[in-house]
Amino acid sequence: MTRRLIVALAMLSAAALPAPAQHAAPAPAWSLPVLMATMHDVRSSTARFVETKYFHLLNQAQRSSGQLIYVAPNYMRKATAEPRQARLTINGDRLTIEQQGERTREVSLQDYSEIGPLVESVRATLAGDLAALTRYFTTTLEGGADNWTLTLTPREPRLRELVAAIRIQGERNAISDVQTLEADGDRTDMAVLPDSK
Repeated sequence: MTRRLIVALAMLSAAALPAPAQHAAPAPAWSLPVLMATMHDVRSSTARFVETKYFHLLNQAQRSSGQLIYVAPNYMRKATAEPRQARLTINGDRLTIEQQGERTREVSLQDYSEIGPLVESVRATLAGDLAALTRYFTTTLEGGADNWTLTLTPREPRLRELVAAIRIQGERNAISDVQTLEADGDRTDMAVLPDSK
């Protein structure tokens, strides 16, 4: 359960969609601090997601879809509608897991040393907290404001045994795609789409 949970949390944490960018006065040169400042300005957002999980040992991918909710600085929810209803909610230090037909589980992120840094660090991306982000990940930002890719590589060896890298793509403060590369060769791609409401 821990491995699946870590990957699900990585996708949940990295994929909450910030609000559409507001075009204003000329921006400073694009850099990681500028990206973090634009992310910090987003106080809440919702988006739809389509997630495809590729297993290195299987020829068939698993697909799911639903809604993402982010409220700064530390509330995130991934509500899966298809193929089976489920919800992962992070509120502060608490993780709540709800799956159709199963009892609800609630855990403290502090009790899972490999999950806490992953969630906190990716959540730091959404909150625009560069110090927290770089505490747990090495970062590489490529591209410009209109088409960027942020690659997060875990610093901690324990976490690298599970997640090799997380690649987040977007435009200004809007995330469009999150790819999680697992150490065992599995991969999860999440397309993040504007909420249709």
